[in-house]
Amino acid sequence: MLTAPMHYQPPQKTGKLTAAELDEFLRQPWNARLATVSPEGRPYVAPVWYAYDAAQGIFYVVGREKSAYVAHIRHNPAVALQMADDVHLEHTRVLIEGQAEISKGPVAPESDPWLRDLVNEMASRYMGPDGPSYAAKTLDRPRVLITIRPERMQSWTGGEWAAHYWRFQK
Repeated sequence: MLTAPMHYQPPQKTGKLTAAELDEFLRQPWNARLATVSPEGRPYVAPVWYAYDAAQGIFYVVGREKSAYVAHIRHNPAVALQMADDVHLEHTRVLIEGQAEISKGPVAPESDPWLRDLVNEMASRYMGPDGPSYAAKTLDRPRVLITIRPERMQSWTGGEWAAHYWRFQK
């Protein structure tokens, strides 16, 4: 299975990403980690593909109808979504905390043109040119569209700690 090429180069600095740096970082096909809360109050983390709509400032995740994290979101919409560059030493990362909503579905992407296009775009982004043929195998299976609206977003890049972790305060 081919993967899409990664073109990301971290900025040569230490600290928070600028808006332009954040946009560039979030356009990459990172495997995100989606954290939800189970009905028993336990944390649950699942790797997911995501799409970022910079114009609206929201994230999309397309989940299988019967995924545990989908059930958790129905019970409690509080989520965290984390992306990290595990390739470069700067270990650039973004943490989003917010509310998730099941905004569509369950519906098979083959019967919803917008969702089908999103699934194909994500498959291409993550897998390269072979992505849509991979996605085609499951377009008839029910999915849900999860929309994540950030309430808090943190970013960091560089090979040094943030000053508040190591500077002594008097």
